Amino acid sequence: LPLLTVVLCLPLAALAANPGGAAPAEGGAEEVLVEGQSTEGTDPLAVTESVSVVAVDARLPDSADVADVLDRVAGTTVVHLGGLGDFSAVSIRGSSLRQVQIFLDGVPLNPDGSDVVNLSELPLRAFSRVEVWRGSAPPRYAAAPVGGVVDLVTADEPGASASITAGQYQTGRAFALDSFAGKLFGKRLDGMAVADFLHTRGDFDYFDDNGTIYTVTDDRIGTRANNDKNQLSTLTRLRLGSDRLRLSLLDVFLLRDEGLPGHIQAPSPDARLDTVRNLAVASVQGHGTALAGQGRLWLLQRGETLDDRQDQLGTGSQWQRGAFSTVGIQGHGQWAPAAWLLPSLTLTGRRDGYVQTDLFTDQPAAPRVRLTGTLAAAAELRWWHDRVLLRPVLQGLWLDNRALGTDTLAGSSSDQAVAVYGTPRLGLAVHLVPPLTLKANLGRTVRPPDLTELFGDRGTVIGNTELRPERGLSADVGFRLEGELPLRHSPTGLLASLDLAHFWSRTQDLIVLLQNSQRTSVPTNFGLTWVQGLEAAASLDLGGWVDSQSTLTWTISRNLSSDPSVADKQLPRIPALEASQSTSLHWKERLRLGHTWTYTDGSYWDATNFYRAAPRPIQGVFLRVQPDPRWPSLEASVLNLGDRIVQVVPRNPLDITDDSRVVDPITDYAGYPLPGRTFLLTLRWSPPPPGEF
Repeated sequence: LPLLTVVLCLPLAALAANPGGAAPAEGGAEEVLVEGQSTEGTDPLAVTESVSVVAVDARLPDSADVADVLDRVAGTTVVHLGGLGDFSAVSIRGSSLRQVQIFLDGVPLNPDGSDVVNLSELPLRAFSRVEVWRGSAPPRYAAAPVGGVVDLVTADEPGASASITAGQYQTGRAFALDSFAGKLFGKRLDGMAVADFLHTRGDFDYFDDNGTIYTVTDDRIGTRANNDKNQLSTLTRLRLGSDRLRLSLLDVFLLRDEGLPGHIQAPSPDARLDTVRNLAVASVQGHGTALAGQGRLWLLQRGETLDDRQDQLGTGSQWQRGAFSTVGIQGHGQWAPAAWLLPSLTLTGRRDGYVQTDLFTDQPAAPRVRLTGTLAAAAELRWWHDRVLLRPVLQGLWLDNRALGTDTLAGSSSDQAVAVYGTPRLGLAVHLVPPLTLKANLGRTVRPPDLTELFGDRGTVIGNTELRPERGLSADVGFRLEGELPLRHSPTGLLASLDLAHFWSRTQDLIVLLQNSQRTSVPTNFGLTWVQGLEAAASLDLGGWVDSQSTLTWTISRNLSSDPSVADKQLPRIPALEASQSTSLHWKERLRLGHTWTYTDGSYWDATNFYRAAPRPIQGVFLRVQPDPRWPSLEASVLNLGDRIVQVVPRNPLDITDDSRVVDPITDYAGYPLPGRTFLLTLRWSPPPPGEF
């Protein structure tokens, strides 16, 4: 990683001294209105925020999922609860999992951090790109999260693709995508349909020390039981109209049945979870010379049935169904009275509901309802031939908690039935020379406890009705350096970029999952916390033959509570150091050989910093062969190439005088084991467009 960064910096420094690229466009209203977006994705130089855009293309192995993509982005921490198809979620810049908002084509899957989105439920190949906004996000999202925003953008280009994957642990996956474009009543009509099915037993081997780190005689290799998954997800989209006026309909469906294997020390051989989710969206978008607007209406429904009648998850015998629903409406408008000024207004309204039913008695509890509204007024100011970009945002969040219930009114709304929180922010970008851009952002954040944190009961996680909203202040400053150097006998030359940023956040009443002696996690408010760090990302494309991406994130987190047992301790589940490196060699996409490496430093499970997960260095390789573009491609992938399921660590991390070492299982998220070496084989066919050959 350091060597690659040095190699990248040398040509970039030369470009900065003798710029040869084009200057930033002095675009008129048409360019300004799209806020730096295009079919290829957001241009990082056209926005003030820190953003990474990852294309879902041939550079990714066929075995990759959304979690793998996010793991390649600087500043992110991906949490896994096992192997293929198991629960995974993302943290950004030391945030909690709920402090990251996930969007699908601009529609929030967890508005205001109202849930943790399981990334394994989302079919990666249905999207053309993944945009990761670290910290501040554009006002069109009407979001002010502590961590950031992830937007999954569906493909625009017509085409078709199908693949079949088979591998260890009786793993099988089938994926199909078909899209079209035509005319209806003289207007452009395009559609897309995606279906993705996954099955795996997930019965991988793992190391079990039986919870006795001082005794080796009871160590053993166990087999993960009750870890099977069956999942069907579909996505359909229909759009009618032109760029000036377009109507879009979107529907995303999920059906998932899975076992809940439990903690590494307390397996649950029979607990099950069934999930049904559907997202329906209708939107209209208009675009003119000086005005642009979009209106959107969506309905998100999610039902979860937990069956733990054998009392294996540690919270008593349970058999219940939780029904979550969100009805939302959003309007976003922009006006370009001049090339240097772009004001915008975003307004959202939402109704969140939750009903829990005890299936033993078939009696539903009282429904919990919350009303939410967001108003964001922003302006984009450009000076010095678009070299200086300033974006002030005045944003507020309105909560109506009166229908939540009197037992939670005080805790959920800071002693107010109706509460309003201001979340203003300010962003600045300066293009000093064409290859070099400086960026800075400052803003307030807020996240109310969601209905699951307040009332939920998902086996190993139970609600806490005394929670208070999280409130904070975050900032970042950094630069982006990018450019191109011509190479002899190469049509593309050397393309390189380097991002470096320092981030900082301070949060009051941070909500953290703390695990008790029964291994049940309870959301709890910390008084005051502080997180800061450095993130770096470097990319290289050498003559169309080699592409490489490297990231490095260093994070310091502290609990500022006055409680001596937790004061000045590292926050749970925030690793101090993370790194990733992926490189692939290819020849006209007929042959591609790739290698990935990720490292996650050990993080603590608890606030006292006594229980610490072992560091995780993981490697993977893949080889893809496609002799002719008209033929299917065949890819062989190996995950966790080194078969790392254990790590040698200090026996007592709190005692620096203890030099003893023990063998510790490699786990994630408070004791869930990760699989060892895994083999996968994928056959994929994407027929070329008609007339191309």
